[in-house]
This record gives sequence, structure tokens and C-alpha cells, in this order.
Amino acid sequence: MRRGGRILILLGIVLGVLTAGGTFFVLSTATPEGQQIPTRSVVIAQQNISDRTEIAPEAIGKADWPEAFLPPGAFENTNQVTGKLAVQAIYQGQIILPQMILDKTQVKETRSNASFLVPEGKVAVAFPLSSLSGVAGALQNGDTVDLLLTLSPAVGVKPITATTTSAGGEGQPVAQLMLQDVLVLNIGPWPGSAGTAEKQGNAPAPANIVTFALDRQDSLALKAAREQGTVDLVLRRAGDHKPVTTEPVNLQYLNKRFNFNLIMPTTK
Repeated sequence: MRRGGRILILLGIVLGVLTAGGTFFVLSTATPEGQQIPTRSVVIAQQNISDRTEIAPEAIGKADWPEAFLPPGAFENTNQVTGKLAVQAIYQGQIILPQMILDKTQVKETRSNASFLVPEGKVAVAFPLSSLSGVAGALQNGDTVDLLLTLSPAVGVKPITATTTSAGGEGQPVAQLMLQDVLVLNIGPWPGSAGTAEKQGNAPAPANIVTFALDRQDSLALKAAREQGTVDLVLRRAGDHKPVTTEPVNLQYLNKRFNFNLIMPTTK
């Protein structure tokens, strides 16, 4: 009797395990003929991914899926998806398909996709370039630059004074570092726009314009600087994102620092 009771208890445990998880095991490992169900490991979302965001490595993973129920185009390697842009919301556990993502290297094929390159909290701002202001044509997409602004006193207005280290410099042009570590989104007209080579034949479009990614307040400052002064760009070293502090530079500053010994007019 005692032995029979133990057997009943063991049978109950086995039945409980089968009820909780064994059904999936049986269905996923055997066909009606007793053969294993073919599966394939594919890329899925491990967490919810918002639309128009870059897909981080930790947001995706892999899961085995019955081949008979796999949608066409399912990715098998996570590196095929990491770093791409989600063009729609992707939910946890969902298989990631080609129509759900966009490659950033191909995102500029049409103007409508340019907005995918704008970082969160930023806006795209176009700015005219010359060979001098554009660092002799050295700028490339993805570079970061600093913007230098020179302001000159206008006739009929109160003279500009740089008060930091240039006493006696009233009325002189003043140059200063304006914005730092600004991301270059694009050099030249955007592909698909009226100014591109596709619209003008085989001749390459001139790189006479640059598109920056700026926050909105800095975009206003750049607009004012372009209309009221002279702006030049300096190219930052790759990977250099450290903020720096500079002094405004005018004739008084140059005279003192480089020992020209010019007799500067005194202020009254």
C-alpha cells in the first residue's frame, strides 16, 4: 500500500510537469511520425523599440522558431539589425523583418528619409560653405566641427567691446569660439533634392552647403551669427568631444599677445 502510494505521487508530479511545460516540448520536438519539427534561430525584439530610433544591441536577441511559421525575410544574425533605424514600432517578442528597419548608410536616398538622421532633441540646419569656411573641402558627413564667429561694429550703433582681456578694444572686430562639437549631417545638397547630380546630369553637385544637427536655441544663434557676422568652421579630431574655453580675440589681444608694441588708442 505504501509502495502504491508513492507511485501515485510520482505519476502526479510527472503529469503536472507535462501540463505546465511538457506540451510545448512534445509539440516542438515531434511530428505525428515521431520526427523533430524543423526550427530556425531568428532575430527578435527583446524589448519594445520605438519607431524612428536606432536599434541598440541589447534591444534584440535570437529565438528558435518553427520554419513552417516563419515570415519571409526573417534575419538570422543580430549584426544585420544592430544600428539600423526602426521605421515602425517593434514590440517585445516580435520577429524583426526587413520592412521594419532602414539602413542609415542608405537613408539619404530620398528627402523624406533625411529626418531619420536627426538626433533626438536636435533639428537640421543648413549653412552656406566656401572653400575657406568649409576647411578647404575637408569636411565629411559625420564629422564634428567648432564654429568661430567674428562680429564687426556697425556704423551708427554702439561700438562692440570685448571686456574679458581686451580693454581699449572698443569698436574693433571681435572673434570668438561660438558653438562646439557640432555634428555634420550632410555635405552638399541632399540626395533626391533639386540640386543633386541626379537632377543635373552626371556632374557632381558642388559642396557649397552643409547641414548641421543643432538644438533649437543654437540654431537661432547660428542664424543671427550668419546674418550679423562672419562664421568659419574648424574641424575637430575624430573622437574629440571635449568642451573648451577660449578668450575673445581682437586687435588689442593680438597686440598684447604677440608683442607688436602698437600704440593703441586710449578710451575716454
